[in-house]
Amino acid sequence: MAKVDSAIKNETKNIAIVVLILSALMQAVYLFIHHWNYTVLLGNLLGGGAGILNFFLMGISLQKALDKDAKDASATARLSQTYRNFMLLAILAIAYFVPCFDIIPTIISLFFATIGVYSKVFTMKKDVNNKAQEVAQE
Repeated sequence: MAKVDSAIKNETKNIAIVVLILSALMQAVYLFIHHWNYTVLLGNLLGGGAGILNFFLMGISLQKALDKDAKDASATARLSQTYRNFMLLAILAIAYFVPCFDIIPTIISLFFATIGVYSKVFTMKKDVNNKAQEVAQE
């Protein structure tokens, strides 16, 4: 097994922080509307954990794909995406059929990792624009 690249570890940590913040916010909303119970917390943990794991596994598969030629890299990425989608489907099935999980917080918290990725893209774009303006002013 190849060593996990430090960039993957750092980005997964950043995504986990965003998921944690958004999960706390969702728990606060459920408390505020008086609909909170332990199933909300467990569903949130299941969905948030699955989102983070999905991101981490995607990073590992892309790291492996970089060591291959274009055709094999594409096949590796597609196969990884298929397996990860089945994993997410299985997690949603577990949340639906096992009564200790609330399905709604599970579904919502699955998207928290995606929100973390998009927030990173927007902050990177802002940094690039700021650096471009600094260079233009020089």
